[in-house]
Amino acid sequence: MTKKNLKKLLNLSFTDVTSKTYAVGRYDLPYITARINKYPDYIALYKDTGEYLLTDRTCVSFYNYDSVFDGLGGIYNAIYYDIAELKDFYRNRFAGVKYFIAPDYSLCGDINKIENLHRLFRARIVSVWLTLELNAVVIPNITYSNEKIFPNMLDGMENYEVVAFSTKGLHNSGKKLSLMKKALKHTVDNLKKLRTIIIYTLSKNQCS
Repeated sequence: MTKKNLKKLLNLSFTDVTSKTYAVGRYDLPYITARINKYPDYIALYKDTGEYLLTDRTCVSFYNYDSVFDGLGGIYNAIYYDIAELKDFYRNRFAGVKYFIAPDYSLCGDINKIENLHRLFRARIVSVWLTLELNAVVIPNITYSNEKIFPNMLDGMENYEVVAFSTKGLHNSGKKLSLMKKALKHTVDNLKKLRTIIIYTLSKNQCS
């Protein structure tokens, strides 16, 4: 039995991605290489494929509901189960895209901590794959559910100079806005090498 066949049998194909980077933080999350010289000038949503190449520096984000990009045919499953035709689908879907914001797998305050941690892991796996397969820049995304996740949300990000936040869904929600401000402060206070924060936002009248 070959090593490749054993990987398939044990559902370890994702290690083809992790072996090309290194593990960081207390949970051995894959490191995202986010070297960036020019910053994006437009952020497109995953679902809006017609906007992917709107400008030379359009950045594709995953600020949609998880079911939009993380269903059975989602990009993580394509990598995890090593589904060649599905990986080709995503290579073609993102052809020409030079910038991404790491997938925003939602963290929830009322689920098992291990699930939230695994969602952080999935985001890292997909980010590294996009970097390797498309030679794209992937900007790390800061995601959180409540203050309890703050000690985990920056795990392994100590050397990052650029991160992204979304303010989607914060309009008319004082509680969510207050939490976002706390997350932003926690990020700035703890990422000592941080130089840039990219913000995705919507106007009050804009639909998502």
